[in-house]
Amino acid sequence: MATVIDSVSIKGLRLTHFNQLLNYILEVKEDGWYYGRKSYFDCRHKELKDWVAGIIVMVEDDDIIIPNRERLDTLESSAHQ
Repeated sequence: MATVIDSVSIKGLRLTHFNQLLNYILEVKEDGWYYGRKSYFDCRHKELKDWVAGIIVMVEDDDIIIPNRERLDTLESSAHQ
């Protein structure tokens, strides 16, 4: 049976993580390398870049908080008791 991943947790990550990831994404394009068919790679590259850039825009908003891993785990554990 296949495992379905329908969400990816970003808890514990900070704005600097996403800026670093975006820089990796941009560097790949500058270096000119790609994986698989170039047209497919370019499509995936744009999707990843847009996704990370969107997270950065949201995280830069003062009202957005990404919980720490430990804090969220503690809250989830106490909610189940």
